Amino acid sequence: MIEDIVFISKIAMKSSVAVLFAALGEIYAERSGVLNLGVEGMMLVGALCGVAAGLATGNVWLGVAGGMLAAGLFSLIHAFFSITLRVNQTLSGLALTILGAGLASFLGRAYIGKAALRMKVWNVPYLHDIPVVGKYFSRTRRWCM
Repeated sequence: MIEDIVFISKIAMKSSVAVLFAALGEIYAERSGVLNLGVEGMMLVGALCGVAAGLATGNVWLGVAGGMLAAGLFSLIHAFFSITLRVNQTLSGLALTILGAGLASFLGRAYIGKAALRMKVWNVPYLHDIPVVGKYFSRTRRWCM
């Protein structure tokens, strides 16, 4: 029972990191006065281009750079429309979310079933010794109870 809860919490933490980073970036954007609801579309376009660049070059770090570049260029579309053309920021962001989801779905079909590159796991020493939360962050089967 407790193993299942720990397993589910590990998956939840790993799955939420990308959304957490995007939310942190959106907080900074909103502090500057820009409402960006297109963050999810930018993430999807960045992920697609990251996978495509990684598979094309065989280098994980070039894939990361390609994803960052693509998401940054996609965010410039929102900046152009909302700041230069003074379009409603809510509509511009939602349009970019829909556009990004559609592009990633359509163009990403070519990569379905292909083995993607993976980064190597870096085990931080003594991380599992932290009381209560150490078992969530470490890859060992050692339980802290």
